[in-house]
Amino acid sequence: MTTARPDFAALEQRIATELRAAIATLAEAHADEPIAAIVLWADPYKGWYEVHFDTQARNAAGARERNAKMLALLPDLSEEEDAWETASSTSHKVQSLPFDPRYGEFTSCDEPVHEFEVSFAEFLRSPAYTELNTGGEDGWLEGHVRFVIPRAIATLVSEEAFSALPRAPHLYLGYVYPDTGDALVVAIVEG
Repeated sequence: MTTARPDFAALEQRIATELRAAIATLAEAHADEPIAAIVLWADPYKGWYEVHFDTQARNAAGARERNAKMLALLPDLSEEEDAWETASSTSHKVQSLPFDPRYGEFTSCDEPVHEFEVSFAEFLRSPAYTELNTGGEDGWLEGHVRFVIPRAIATLVSEEAFSALPRAPHLYLGYVYPDTGDALVVAIVEG
């Protein structure tokens, strides 16, 4: 018996549906607070997904704090004799951003706006997955889901699903995987 591969089109639709539910919750519960960021925390291997958000005021303060902290780190990071060898990755770490990507600092960091689960446990335990899961920066499933999430977000942007929210001038939309640090912004909606 062969275990079927994940249906990524179905996963994309499910993520879009769940994000719509999160948007409805946010629109009702935070009608007076401009929202600056919505991030999907995704753990494809465990099947856990959470939607987090940040308000404009909290995120702007966080961005200023992060940018100052990164700028203060630059002298120490650049004074080592072999610092040039990691200059490219260091420059990405210390870049100044108008958005605070630290989803763990978001307004809803302790309590997600919305949670759901999409498990591929049977497939992950199959010999077929062992054969597929070679090479790449991520595992096979994580790598594929990295394309699924932005497509789901792009669908919501195109249908103007975020217009129901009280938004900051720029609404940053993205996702983050466990243990990867900052969220990755994949779309910006201008208010």
